[in-house]
Amino acid sequence: MTSARENIPRRAQHRLAHRAEPDILLGGERLRIIDPLMVRGAQNIGIAEKNAHLWALPTLSVPAGEFDLVRTLESGQCFRWWRWARDAYWGIVGSSVLVIRQSRNDLRVSVCGGAPPADIATFINRYFDLSRDYRAILRHLRRDEVFARLAPRRAGLHILRQDPFEVIISFIISANNHIPRIRSIIERICRVYGAPIDTPFGRAYSFPSPESLAEARLSDLRVKCGLGYRDVYVKRTARAIADHLALAEWATWPTPVLRRRLLQLDGVGEKVADCILLFGFHRLEAFPIDTWIRRAMKELYFADRSPSLGQIRALAIERFGPYAGVAQQYLFATYRTTDERNGKRSPSE
Repeated sequence: MTSARENIPRRAQHRLAHRAEPDILLGGERLRIIDPLMVRGAQNIGIAEKNAHLWALPTLSVPAGEFDLVRTLESGQCFRWWRWARDAYWGIVGSSVLVIRQSRNDLRVSVCGGAPPADIATFINRYFDLSRDYRAILRHLRRDEVFARLAPRRAGLHILRQDPFEVIISFIISANNHIPRIRSIIERICRVYGAPIDTPFGRAYSFPSPESLAEARLSDLRVKCGLGYRDVYVKRTARAIADHLALAEWATWPTPVLRRRLLQLDGVGEKVADCILLFGFHRLEAFPIDTWIRRAMKELYFADRSPSLGQIRALAIERFGPYAGVAQQYLFATYRTTDERNGKRSPSE
């Protein structure tokens, strides 16, 4: 019988032998796992020795085709996944804590806490949108010669199917913020207002319900959770949704109608509305324009002038059509990666 450590790839074993395990906290609990928000450099990839049992969790293999787990989960569309090995993440989706590893064209999925989905394969297929032909989408987008110069040839980046309420609150928090701080605030909110989920490596927390955030004290949201001026937006929006807004019904509305309704929510402007459309309601035609996208579109399509947001949005619709949101994610990934390689700090959104 092999030991748990022998199940760890040799490169991970080498890291374990040459560094001490850092103290890791998530939601105030000490966890036996690497959290990339708190551990930088080479420590971001790898696991502590007492995490070795994670490699041996019972797994289900789900065919994933050209899907790229890393590119998708690091694309800025979600905030509750943590990398714990080179091609492996753990995250909280609904009331489930999942461990997912990519092995070539398969996803190896384990449920390590909370209520498991009734059909894990169906759940994963839907969440990662694995049934959609992203290769055909990328071929469509690459008809644009300018986009084709920077787009990859493998269609690995997918748009997740996330819970609309979680996305609404997360992107209200994202306004004028950067990704590490967004994630930190969300985790504090979950620790205070979410439901606890016990796992083999510590306690995690679900995303709060509309009712729990609607009842939150503004002072706790502002100070304890770090929301600052966004406290009012989060509380008012949660109250509105808890009292009388049926998000399932919203999902049936045409995109222009849904966009106008989202703009009526507290804390939701043009960019946040488009993020919610794309990441919360899976409207692939939505084209959020943040700092990176504005720069990308100017450099690629408006080199001789400074376009307005309306001009950028109109050109995106003209060039990318029903898949403008997928194009946006590739542009975001390309420009963000370039900035990080050049040592530039992530701008506030």
